[in-house]
Amino acid sequence: MKTRYLFPHRFKKLGWALFLPALVLGLLLINELVSFPWLELPMFALYEPAMLGEPSGVKETFEIVENNLADEIIATLLLVGTLLVTCSEVKQEDEYSGKLRLESLLWATYVNAGLLIFCFFFVYGLGFYQIMVFNLFTLMILFLIRFHVVYYRATNLAVHEE
Repeated sequence: MKTRYLFPHRFKKLGWALFLPALVLGLLLINELVSFPWLELPMFALYEPAMLGEPSGVKETFEIVENNLADEIIATLLLVGTLLVTCSEVKQEDEYSGKLRLESLLWATYVNAGLLIFCFFFVYGLGFYQIMVFNLFTLMILFLIRFHVVYYRATNLAVHEE
């Protein structure tokens, strides 16, 4: 089956090569186990509101700010990696793999929404902000895990039945 919007299968390897190191680096960065001080650079900011604990005055927009680009670079690699892995064709892309893909996306959406609703009621303050940052990636990561587990099971079941 020729799919219209999926990347060719060869992009999956590149996706894994970007996703896995970015995931590890991201977890290390969030837990402050690694830092990249050499990525502290002047950057153009469209909008930079006052941080918690700063005076509540409105900061200027369209200004140059000092910013460490490590989190932006890692988030971009994580996003591109997950897109390439999740949106690349499997070796034998057919109607069944398309059905599994759609069901996995729906399942991931439901689980992600359930997790968010749970966090609305039980996570507050800066922790909720962190949850929202993680939420940028959880839908695709949940889809990635669910689709590959279900696809692996389906293909192994078909091989063992033959």
